[in-house]
Amino acid sequence: MSALLDQDWRAQALCAKFDPNLFFAPGAVEHKEAKRVCRECPVRMECLTYAMNTPVDHGIWGGMTERERRRHRRQRTQLLLGA
Repeated sequence: MSALLDQDWRAQALCAKFDPNLFFAPGAVEHKEAKRVCRECPVRMECLTYAMNTPVDHGIWGGMTERERRRHRRQRTQLLLGA
């Protein structure tokens, strides 16, 4: 819940200087470029934490696609359950 309330990190997000469509485009070329921006972003981890905890089902957040985040959530759940 605190991730929803504390979003001050967004003011420092590098993606705010780019066209939002870059981070929500379906193509691999756009994903690659969006991830490049994320790698340079000073608040990448805050962004990824937000997307993982919310959960956000679309777009590049914290350098991960929606598919990558789903896979990461499944792996995290399996580790927590000891499977």
